[in-house]
Amino acid sequence: MTLESILPKPNILDAKRVLCIQPHYDDNDIAVAGTLALLRKRNAELFYLTTTDDLMGVVEHSLSDREAAQALQRDQFAAGEIIGVKEQFWLGYPDAGEYDYFALRRDFLKYIRLLQPDYVFTPDAWLTYEAHRDHIQTGLAAAEAVMFAGLTKIPSSDPAVDAAYKDHEIQGVAFYYTREPNQIMDISETWEQKIAAVRCYEAQFRPEEMDQLVEALDAKAQQAAMGESFARGEPLKVLHPSALHCGF
Repeated sequence: MTLESILPKPNILDAKRVLCIQPHYDDNDIAVAGTLALLRKRNAELFYLTTTDDLMGVVEHSLSDREAAQALQRDQFAAGEIIGVKEQFWLGYPDAGEYDYFALRRDFLKYIRLLQPDYVFTPDAWLTYEAHRDHIQTGLAAAEAVMFAGLTKIPSSDPAVDAAYKDHEIQGVAFYYTREPNQIMDISETWEQKIAAVRCYEAQFRPEEMDQLVEALDAKAQQAAMGESFARGEPLKVLHPSALHCGF
């Protein structure tokens, strides 16, 4: 008997309702738009939840914060249309700024209990040499929120959501931006969709920077697919929620 036979790796392709929790407005699509577009083709519902306001990275410095926020949201909606995102949510924490980890976790608990996803996607908080605290806090708080979703004694940021919540099963959590993948998703059929979505993010990338990003993503996708039977892949660390505590 093996641990895998007792607690098998969840099958991402079974996902029906997916909450994608990202630190910045473009992370879901840069990292896993190919996989998410594939899931949408299989009729999964996709929801994006963004931690920060993203204002630090806007390249046009003449914009007011209000104008920059409008540009960011314009990009997100355009990319979401391409991938098939059902709804977008924003928390508005300061980009690369100071904010409370436990407040963030409470907000994530709110949306998990409200939307009741069967899968949650988020950055790998344990990525070697990850220096961006927004990524670390988002990934860790999302993992904890997955683990604690059914424990309503641990409050979310909305008591009404907690009171109405009926326990549901989260089948798996999928970490992207990971160096320890246990699954490479074949995104050959959705590669063009991914790149079209990524190219929508104009507020934080100048044209030459966008071309460089697309080139890097192509190289990474081909590297991920080396040894596989397909041309381009996206690496994921897919775990059952029980694996998020004490190695089980």
